[in-house]
Amino acid sequence: MSNTANQYCEHGEFPVACLDCMAMPQPVAPRPKARAKATKSPMTENDLIAPLGGSLDISIPVDTADDLVGSSWIAAHAFPHDLRRSGWVYLRCEGSLTAKAKAKKVEWRNERAVGETDAGPGMVITVDPESWDASVDIPLGHLASRQIKGYRYLKTVDDGQVIHYSGGKPVADLLEDDEDDD
Repeated sequence: MSNTANQYCEHGEFPVACLDCMAMPQPVAPRPKARAKATKSPMTENDLIAPLGGSLDISIPVDTADDLVGSSWIAAHAFPHDLRRSGWVYLRCEGSLTAKAKAKKVEWRNERAVGETDAGPGMVITVDPESWDASVDIPLGHLASRQIKGYRYLKTVDDGQVIHYSGGKPVADLLEDDEDDD
């Protein structure tokens, strides 16, 4: 049986048992750098932005859909919390949903110019430019007056029907009420 050499400290003791050695400052390993946390309210292009994690589609008000159809992004005024990845982003103008594209993620852009309008730096919703469908024409009926500004969440079901949401719950189908008023 081989006995390895015992190592004694300068005080003639084993270092782990020497009170003088234990009282001396020990080297500290550097702390690992903290990973940047993803945010839903970025302020610069260097901020890590949270992924889309909702379960709904979204409609965004625009003056005209012509400049946006075919583009790879749409300006966002705030993080779309309930938008799902690969969900539909509808363009809403003149009381109707007029076009749609598939959402990919939220990014920061220093320039958000569309046509002659420049919204300055900020968030954008990137969309798949190949997924644009400009043949959409879904009248909003009574819902149009409630959907002038801001995001509106909705869900597109398999048969193409669009269900509107408010406060996380489906809105009653007011489009049928339009037909009753005639």
